[in-house]
Amino acid sequence: MNDYAKPLPSLDDDVTAPYWAAAAEHRLVLPRCRDCGGVFFYPRRFCPACWSERLEWVDASGSGRVWSLTFVHVPFYDDTWTSDVPYCVGIVELDEGVRLVTNFVGVQPGAVHVGDPVRVVFDDVTAEVTLPKFEVAR
Repeated sequence: MNDYAKPLPSLDDDVTAPYWAAAAEHRLVLPRCRDCGGVFFYPRRFCPACWSERLEWVDASGSGRVWSLTFVHVPFYDDTWTSDVPYCVGIVELDEGVRLVTNFVGVQPGAVHVGDPVRVVFDDVTAEVTLPKFEVAR
């Protein structure tokens, strides 16, 4: 049991387990199709381009650009997020062309914009779970 009160990903899901295992090693990985070469995100059992089930995991650059963002000023559901507000969430478009939803760290309202370069950082939230997040790369 841990003291982290926020929802955590399942580490037992065979589709996403390699992603979380790499994150625990502070590596960002993406699924790639062995047949068509397509790289995609979110992880799934088949390639969304050609439907092949021949997939592999490849290291990502960890860099990209802010595609969309918003600052959350009001905690939701319960008081679990009260100490975090304001916090920034959004979408990063990685250099590999895929987009992923993420938290941005170390930013204040008005200090980050669509198009800003970002790089991955890793937040070891428990002994078992590490969350990839992004910071502005200036």
